[in-house]
Amino acid sequence: MKKFFKVSGLIFLTLGLLAGGCRYYRSPEKRAEFVVKKITSELDLNDSQKKDLYRIKDEILSKRKELKLQGPRIPAEALAEFRQPTLDEKKINKVFELEMNKMNEMRTFTTKKAIEFHTTLTPEQRNKLVDLITEFQQKHRHHDD
Repeated sequence: MKKFFKVSGLIFLTLGLLAGGCRYYRSPEKRAEFVVKKITSELDLNDSQKKDLYRIKDEILSKRKELKLQGPRIPAEALAEFRQPTLDEKKINKVFELEMNKMNEMRTFTTKKAIEFHTTLTPEQRNKLVDLITEFQQKHRHHDD
């Protein structure tokens, strides 16, 4: 009986890892490509809109690299502080402030790019985009919300 539970657990673990690996894209480039393809197909973009969307995607990825954004993480400089006998509150806050400044710059840049893309869409496409975003948010919301 124990062997059955071990084998069953191993099978479920393997299936979970496979499903999870297929569902999530690890690199920002792969995630961006997935999103662009999804938007392109769902909104039935014309060639001009596709060209604009791919250009915007490339500009956003380039800006992300320029700012050296790594996604949600604790900066290495802040982690290094935790190895010290005492924490330097000012130093930790400064590190996070610098990260927040980068994120704010990226948010401003991305908002401008979203406005650029928005101007290329028809009213029907805008409505469909809002529906897609709403659906995505509902699927990926945190359970404590």
